[in-house]
Amino acid sequence: MATKIDSGFTIIESMLFLAVAGALTVAVLAGSGLAINQQRYRDSVNSLKSLLQQQYSEASNVVNDRDGTQACADATVISPPDPVVPQLRGTSECMVMGRLVTIDDTGKLVNTASVVGYRTPGAAEEASDIAEIQTNYRLGLSSLSREEFDVAWGAGVVKPQTTEPMPISMLILRSPLSGSIMTYTADGQVTDLVSLVSTANAQKTVNLCLNMTAQSITGNRMAVQIMPYATSQGSIQVPPEQENICD
Repeated sequence: MATKIDSGFTIIESMLFLAVAGALTVAVLAGSGLAINQQRYRDSVNSLKSLLQQQYSEASNVVNDRDGTQACADATVISPPDPVVPQLRGTSECMVMGRLVTIDDTGKLVNTASVVGYRTPGAAEEASDIAEIQTNYRLGLSSLSREEFDVAWGAGVVKPQTTEPMPISMLILRSPLSGSIMTYTADGQVTDLVSLVSTANAQKTVNLCLNMTAQSITGNRMAVQIMPYATSQGSIQVPPEQENICD
């Protein structure tokens, strides 16, 4: 009579299989989570780059947001019920000259607005673009075109080599003399826009480093770079990671 032999896994073999399968599952999920966070980080960098580049397009292709129910004087757009006579677009002494971008003290909030210029009537024309603006113009922000954006995926703009937030003001102006576009940057949120207009604020390279929690990304942190004498979208770049600007 033949002997019947039962086949199957022992309890030890089953536990070993479950342990290995569990470890592999954890590893796959951890790797997947890291890849997702890495992609989100890159998206935050590219989104900030695109937002800054968009400001040059809006500075070049001017849009007047007034609808004829407001007036403009001394670089200030005034809406009723202030006692002013509404002015149709193109009939005031103001003109849209560019864009202002500011990053707040947390490094997580970006504000944009159109810049309005008012020239002192009868003032003599200056010899250079910067001198003309410094001497003859008052600059203000249109109350009709202000927008607010969060840096994508909870990232924040920080100073290079640190995790310290980097508040900054970036003024993109179209010259009333030559029509050329120039960019002026300064630390903090500057309210006196004319004070931003200087050669020193135009000639520096600015690196806006993007920071997320150390556990969520691998490799070097990345930056959005504003080139010296920036004049167009091409002046906003993302340097290669191997340049190691931020770490």
